[in-house]
Amino acid sequence: MSSPSASSFTFEPLFLALAVAAAILYWRGARRERPPRWRVATFALGLLLVAGALNSPLETIAAHYLLLIHLLQNVMISDWAPPLLILGLTPRMRGELARLGGGAFAWIARPQIALPVWLVAWYGIHLAGFYDFALRNPWMLNLEHLVLVAVGLLFWWPVLAGEPLDVSVPVKIGYLGVAFVGSVFLGLALTFSDTPFYDFYVAAPRLWGLSAAKDQNFGGILMNAEQSAVFLAAILYFVLGLIPEEEHTSSRA
Repeated sequence: MSSPSASSFTFEPLFLALAVAAAILYWRGARRERPPRWRVATFALGLLLVAGALNSPLETIAAHYLLLIHLLQNVMISDWAPPLLILGLTPRMRGELARLGGGAFAWIARPQIALPVWLVAWYGIHLAGFYDFALRNPWMLNLEHLVLVAVGLLFWWPVLAGEPLDVSVPVKIGYLGVAFVGSVFLGLALTFSDTPFYDFYVAAPRLWGLSAAKDQNFGGILMNAEQSAVFLAAILYFVLGLIPEEEHTSSRA
């Protein structure tokens, strides 16, 4: 069976349906609360990143040709979209979601639980056996992407939501720092290995003159560069937020 054109669209309808459902629920909440435009735009961008990454030529290239693009999809739906979706929610919306999740959500959303769950999922999904199986079975590929979105939301919730726990700024900085250090090894392994990890991409048609090994190396570089930018920007934001607080405390003393 020949591979589709790299410029053709491939769809994961599940994520189109989820994006539409989330947009409808947000619209219903926004009718009651009237969130500012920046929150609406931020939430819409988060939905667009998830739906667009998985229903476009990116999906075609990721599912048939290049690991590099598959890794790009993964960071789009797990590192970029979740913080935008959470920031797009108003405090009232976040509070309602936290209450809806009940005690189980309050437990798993604690930093000391959310961080190891995210790390285990991040590394587990990228294990060669799972990754190859998911690429050969569309239902498992859907599950892979669903898990990435879910653990991305879980990871960023303690940092951005303020519900059900109000995590202190120093804890947020430490949480992000540990996450960055803990996640970097996957990208480094992909970057510096001369042996392709994934049999699926070894057998896949080549695109853009990239061998399977170079495809993997560039994917690792992309992953490390993206995570460095996202995590260091978030850490810098919270560090700068601490400076006025410390100055205010010193002036009062």
